[in-house]
Amino acid sequence: MQTWLFVSTFIILVAMVLEISRLIPQLLRGLKFESQFVLPDIDLSVVETCSVSVIVPAKDEAPNIIKAVESILASSYKNLEVILVNDRSTDDTWELMRRLSEKDNRIKIVDVKNVPDNWTGKTHAMFVGTGVASGDIFLFTDADAVFSEDLIARAVKYFSLEKLDLLSLIPGFQEWGFLEKGIYPHMALVISYFFPLNSINDPNSEAAVASGCFIMISAKTYRELGTWSKLKSQLTEDIAIARMAKSVGKKICVGRSDMVRTKAFSNVFDLARFWRRTFYGALDNNLIKIMRLWLNYTPLLIPFGLTIYLVFRMLMDEDCGSRELIIFFMSVATIAAIEIPLGIFLRNYHGKWAYTFLAPVGILTGSWIATWLFFTKVFNVGIEWRGSIYKQDIWRKT
Repeated sequence: MQTWLFVSTFIILVAMVLEISRLIPQLLRGLKFESQFVLPDIDLSVVETCSVSVIVPAKDEAPNIIKAVESILASSYKNLEVILVNDRSTDDTWELMRRLSEKDNRIKIVDVKNVPDNWTGKTHAMFVGTGVASGDIFLFTDADAVFSEDLIARAVKYFSLEKLDLLSLIPGFQEWGFLEKGIYPHMALVISYFFPLNSINDPNSEAAVASGCFIMISAKTYRELGTWSKLKSQLTEDIAIARMAKSVGKKICVGRSDMVRTKAFSNVFDLARFWRRTFYGALDNNLIKIMRLWLNYTPLLIPFGLTIYLVFRMLMDEDCGSRELIIFFMSVATIAAIEIPLGIFLRNYHGKWAYTFLAPVGILTGSWIATWLFFTKVFNVGIEWRGSIYKQDIWRKT
């Protein structure tokens, strides 16, 4: 191995280990906050004084809408209404909403035929839903999200006790399969580096994100923020409303909870589309942030590639000098530095230590997403989501 190649490779590997070591304490602080975040036990005598409007926008959600709504109606918290908003569905979503409303008078249904210019469909549907809502608290959720029986009661109690303006829960999955345990956490780990939960919940930090599966906000705060009309063209409206709330001094809290669960991914392409959209909005389609995302993934492939290459050479009985052996051991050490925090994170995501061996696959998927976002930004082609093309704050129907 030539001197220049040995030195440059050695420096790169050392830099990786040092950077990972720097980030591990941040990861551990975030995981400590997550482990301490627990919704309180129910005390209905306290929380039932607040009325809750659960607003569910749905577009082509016939396979999911009944299960989602029935889980809300089965809630131990009874002082609620459910607003179902059909967002131009082409399947049986509207008919299923009608049937649900006939069975329970707590349900109101709204049918959206058209979306005004410069609005995203979901944001407009939620805006319309709030127009017929009467609750003290608005709870926005997705049509494929399933609630535990005590979720709303415990969330309202926490919301009241902590005097929150906005509470968002990052969901678990209805089924934890290979993608959810093995690949999804690699993306979640990186977003946690950009937006650690302990920073999100720190009023002195600008970091702010939220999950559209569960956003609880007081009706008063919602109106003070200017309603969804202020965010009408946002693709990641959940992140946008959290940022807006925090920017004006509102108290927000974001935590993870398996008491709300979303459907599992059908395949790796669905997973990639989800994270493309998430990163697109969370990173503001900003070239510098996208490059940082790319650097969080792609260079991590180097030690895996070097290890495979050098092992192959050894198996072929090729003579490896001292420089090659140094690089080999440095590559293995770098892989260990990658795998250990990943393993800790996986345990927090219902995963298993064995899934750490999928790190190259997860890293490659993340690098693919980051590269795709880079070209999306450079060539301004926008991102497709549910039949529309989004270019920053501009959109058009396909």
